[in-house]
Amino acid sequence: TILTSACPNLCCPSSLGLLRSVSRAVDLIMAHFGSSRDPEEKMRLGNSSCSPTIAGLVLEHLCPTIQNILEDGLRDHKLDLIIGQRRNHCWTLVEVSTRIGKFNYKIIE
Repeated sequence: TILTSACPNLCCPSSLGLLRSVSRAVDLIMAHFGSSRDPEEKMRLGNSSCSPTIAGLVLEHLCPTIQNILEDGLRDHKLDLIIGQRRNHCWTLVEVSTRIGKFNYKIIE
């Protein structure tokens, strides 16, 4: 396939399984948000206190898949400008996603 020819490391069946898991999780989340066209309703659908379904989709499908990818080594290292390559860990993803920046500032407000 195009995906495996572009990334030879993806030929391994376990790697393809991981990618399929991500795809399934994203499809479920997209379907959840696709149930409405109203922007305010989409905001409600993304709020786990108003819509517990999104919490279940993320916690039961997306998070375990991301954890499996990081533990499998599919994305083994991250390039760092100062120290070069460093290993990816699950907590690195958590740390990065909780940093205050222009992308998550609205969430923290």
